[in-house]
Amino acid sequence: MQLEYKKTRISLTFPFVAVITLMLILCEEEIVLISVLSSLLHEAGHFAFMILFSVRPSAVYLGAFGIRIERDEECPVSYKREALIAMGGIIFNCMLSVLGVSVYLAKGFLWAAELFAVNTFVALFNMLPIKLLDFGRCLENLLMLKY
Repeated sequence: MQLEYKKTRISLTFPFVAVITLMLILCEEEIVLISVLSSLLHEAGHFAFMILFSVRPSAVYLGAFGIRIERDEECPVSYKREALIAMGGIIFNCMLSVLGVSVYLAKGFLWAAELFAVNTFVALFNMLPIKLLDFGRCLENLLMLKY
């Protein structure tokens, strides 16, 4: 299914719905909710940096491997800013991890420990130096800036 909102294409794929459905069948609803919200807030981190640097998203894809935002290629962005946009999701996940562990230590809520665990995993996974992941894109742009 595809929608368009203010010149931004939003695509919801069947595999995304299938993965969420499978997660709901196999996992507790709470962890599925935390996982989906963490993914959305991860992408919100990228989006926040895009807004900060006046970059318009051209597409948002909800697919089997998560959510992905593509920026408008007509908006030129420096390598440094592109690296910061790439790291925005990891930064948000780290902030959510700190929030989760703080609430868990202060109040002992189990959902806060799950929030910490999910966001730490998402942040660490995206820190792998693979070009398709956030840190790989960040590293590529920093190398382009240097060389």
